[in-house]
Amino acid sequence: MKIETTLEKIKDAVSRIQKVSAKNLSLPILENVLITVKDSVMTLRVTNLHVGTEITVPVKVIKEGEIAVKIDVFSSIINSLGNEHKVILDQQENNLHISTEKSDMNIKLYPHADFPTLPRVEDASELMVDIETLIQGVQSVVYSASLSDIKPEISSVYIYPENNELVFVATDSFRLAEKRIVAKGVNDFGGVIIPVKNIQECLKIFLGISGDVSLKIGKNQLSIDSEDIYFTSRIVDGNYPDYKQIIPNESKTDVVVLKDELIKSLRLVNVFSDNFNQILVKTNSEKGVLDIHSRNTDVGENNTAIDAAITGEGIEMYLNHKYLTDVFSATYTDSIQFSFTEKNKPCIVRSVGDSSFLYLIMPMNR
Repeated sequence: MKIETTLEKIKDAVSRIQKVSAKNLSLPILENVLITVKDSVMTLRVTNLHVGTEITVPVKVIKEGEIAVKIDVFSSIINSLGNEHKVILDQQENNLHISTEKSDMNIKLYPHADFPTLPRVEDASELMVDIETLIQGVQSVVYSASLSDIKPEISSVYIYPENNELVFVATDSFRLAEKRIVAKGVNDFGGVIIPVKNIQECLKIFLGISGDVSLKIGKNQLSIDSEDIYFTSRIVDGNYPDYKQIIPNESKTDVVVLKDELIKSLRLVNVFSDNFNQILVKTNSEKGVLDIHSRNTDVGENNTAIDAAITGEGIEMYLNHKYLTDVFSATYTDSIQFSFTEKNKPCIVRSVGDSSFLYLIMPMNR
């Protein structure tokens, strides 16, 4: 194998595939990247058996071939070559010779015959979707997914169609996030449950890419395919919880606060919160403020009041302040609305003026 290409092209591809590779003591071959050169294209493939990706790079092919090289070593070299333009990769027996205008080096190759193939999803439902839409939807909810693998359905992101919208949902049973994005041709799409760790790897690989991608859903596998990137992941074979039944249909108290004021207050609250991240939020209609109280026996206690527009009955509720902090990355307007029904019922958080996003937080028991 021997190719010539630009450093810029190969750097981008290597930086993306490196985000998938993982240490695997039982299968050391997975610590490598498989490089295949054929028909004027170099294909880089990595997998950790949960997800896998292939990235193609157009190159000048001098000799076709296939090799496997340690991804961490290869990545460190490519990313250390600075501003040099041309790079030549040349297989010389059991080594890969890398040369640029200023550098020459050899790195060890590994047997590549046992490198796994990536599954191709056949007989599947297919959806063409803008990759930025997919990324935005996942980023809006992924922080709410459970980090435990005990219940695979909720340690995942659920994506399904409804009324010409793609709906993204994640929950850990203590809070839930839902994001709706209008998308064309989604109603024939059957829905899919994707493990949270896998979809996070997908975000890293496709971040910065634009345009439509092909999303295919098979029985146990999904694939996302763009012009130069092929990504595949296992999916959860099961039913997602019927989460809509826990979303309150009405509210007795609505509170609107400025997002920046709430963020500043929660930073202060964090200093005084206890080991359970518990805070007390309480409406004060007479003063037009939302009171936030936190107490830590080893630090002290704090009371902070935020100017608020309050309608409805008075309410007080204990919440996990870290759950509130997490939602700010998914809200894009200046104001946040809290909707309460009863003290022991879920609290709904919305971004004022954005009906596409909903965030539900379960109250904490005192």
